Amino acid sequence: MTPIARLARRTARLPAAALPACLALCIALLACAQPPPPSPATPSPAPPSVATLTPTPQPTASPTPAAQPNSDAALVSTPTFAQPPADIAFTQVTAGKAHACGLRENGAAACWGRNSEGQSSPPQDVFSQISAGLQFTCGLRQDATIACWGLNSDRQTNSPQGAFSELAAGLAHTCAIPISQGSPSELVCWGGAFPDGAETLQLDTPISNIQSGPAYTCGLTPQGDMVCAQMVERATEVTPGPFIQLAAGLDHVCALREDGSAFCQGDNTYLQSTPPPTKFVQISAGRFHSCGITQARVIECWGSSVPAAPGERLDAPGGEFVAISAAWRNSCALRPSGQAVCWLTGRYRRSAAPETPSIPDGVSLAFGGAKFQFPVDIFPWPSGGLAIVHREAFITVRHDRPDAPPPRTVLDITDRAVVCCEISSSMLSAALDPQFEDFPFLYVWYRILAPNALGEGEPGFVGRLARFRVENDVVLKDSELPILDVPLPNHLHIDGAVRFGADGMLYQGIGDNGTGIDVQDLNNFRGKIIRIDVRGANAAQPYRIPPDNPFMDTPGAFPEIWAYGMRNPWRMAFDPKNPSNIFVADTGKQTREEVSIATAGANLGWPYCEGDICRDDADPAILATLTPPLVAYDSRTVGCAIIGGVTVPWLDDGFIFSDLCARRIWLLERDNLSDKSPDGAQKWRMREIADLADAAPFIVAFGAGNDGSVYILTFDNPILRLDPSFADNLPDAPADQ
Repeated sequence: MTPIARLARRTARLPAAALPACLALCIALLACAQPPPPSPATPSPAPPSVATLTPTPQPTASPTPAAQPNSDAALVSTPTFAQPPADIAFTQVTAGKAHACGLRENGAAACWGRNSEGQSSPPQDVFSQISAGLQFTCGLRQDATIACWGLNSDRQTNSPQGAFSELAAGLAHTCAIPISQGSPSELVCWGGAFPDGAETLQLDTPISNIQSGPAYTCGLTPQGDMVCAQMVERATEVTPGPFIQLAAGLDHVCALREDGSAFCQGDNTYLQSTPPPTKFVQISAGRFHSCGITQARVIECWGSSVPAAPGERLDAPGGEFVAISAAWRNSCALRPSGQAVCWLTGRYRRSAAPETPSIPDGVSLAFGGAKFQFPVDIFPWPSGGLAIVHREAFITVRHDRPDAPPPRTVLDITDRAVVCCEISSSMLSAALDPQFEDFPFLYVWYRILAPNALGEGEPGFVGRLARFRVENDVVLKDSELPILDVPLPNHLHIDGAVRFGADGMLYQGIGDNGTGIDVQDLNNFRGKIIRIDVRGANAAQPYRIPPDNPFMDTPGAFPEIWAYGMRNPWRMAFDPKNPSNIFVADTGKQTREEVSIATAGANLGWPYCEGDICRDDADPAILATLTPPLVAYDSRTVGCAIIGGVTVPWLDDGFIFSDLCARRIWLLERDNLSDKSPDGAQKWRMREIADLADAAPFIVAFGAGNDGSVYILTFDNPILRLDPSFADNLPDAPADQ
């Protein structure tokens, strides 16, 4: 198996590393909100080659632009990417997630785009090379020393001392080749997988032309072979050449042969590793697409900008170009004059609009079939319509009817929230106070970068639960009252849902943040559901703890905790027949996905058990105290990451859920056709009620409308709707299902 193919299997279980991979997406929940695989490496966006005017391309850049919620086009299709200054000539350009930087002829750096972490504020130094990571940039000064600026959550801007010949920035790490009197076969790396500072990796052979991916850095040997060093495992693998240039993508890498032909390996779900027979002078790799400068000096790209059109050939700006830097969805290139041009690959598709998806009976397109990039939550808005929560940290209101007024943005906190790594969302969930007329508040769970999250002077990620006042049908941004801040140092598994119970209490699910056994400790909020009283909240007392919380009198325990032992409780919903019970869709690591019920004080088992499979070395006394799942399924054969979930009155209050990869809809229902279990407990079963594989590339969340309709949120696709009439043609489940 090739190095990148092996790496892809280690870093992503989802197709094309979606939400991410992980939500590819990071879900995606790409993203994204979705769980990472069992490996220590993390699926994430990888930086492409730095575009440079010199014959041998320099290193690297990274990924995805932030949504611009102030235009309707941005809400339903591809967001824009900040354009470079038109009056500056550059010799290099490198693109990050939502920023890009260029190098002038005099060695000064200029950056544009998002600057929330200082990633677009370069120092006044003279550089010979620059390379952008996700939300940071590093530059090689002309005196061979390194300066980095931007986000420092993984110490990625803590550059090492010494002299270096070249560098390449990845997702959250950078590697550089040192100039030393010792071994010429060294690679110095910092950030990301190097929490203790810069580390020197010894290689078997010297390398150059280094390129960094999400958890690896590759380079060329003097013989032209490709050597890839895996950052977590500190292992290297070789792909025979000869090659003259490399380009690192998300889960694929491309190389250029001497005859100009391109070679790619790794993930090929969207044909990003299937280059055309064109001859190139430079290549670059992004998320699900790859690009090259042809010998005719025009841009040709292949793959797909989003996981919706496998193999779609992507167009690019016309005219001559001399270098290109492909990134997550955005790319930048240089014209012969040195003018930089940046664009989103989705804006230059040759093909017409996507064909109408194949939708099964009883399912319809909501909101006129408008596409949404990454909706993560949906709920009825008090004045009518539905509020749609976008992962990029804004909320829009739309009406689902033919004569609908234009959509409008009711909250935009993109300047406060942080989107990291295309795996997790910036805004995770939101909910209105159920007694809105008396308490006109909106509660939002989102991620920020706090200056002292990891200690004094050590910035890091924090999950924030905040309250906003709603007046005149608009959320007052300046009314924000932080309710609870939860330090979440990693970018994984901050996911959860804000939900109000019938008791008026606010319940908040929180992922384990990749910390494993910490979820069994009751002195932190990771891997927990918390329950708090937010009525009458103020800055002095943002919430109260209900006196009947299960751990109020447990020494050392956080009394806010309602239930614990979860890995990634992406979504939850209350059981209408027993409102003190909560259905929880918890994402597994590598074998099982589960739906469980969280009762007061329940321990759902992670990491002792994954679904209904428990570790052989687990203490039997502990296992006896765990709450087993209601249902579980194999994440290797059925799907990859469970997606919850709402309860449905017209389906006997059953719990609807799906899977990011399987794209089928299941109903968790009471097994009234069978006897109860020996202890008298209710029996449950999961029944497939719809197959949406041809209608929804990736299902990421569910919501309910005032009329009882169930809304199915999908990644970069239309939102789908199940009406109550869907139940009319639903066959009864067989007694033995």
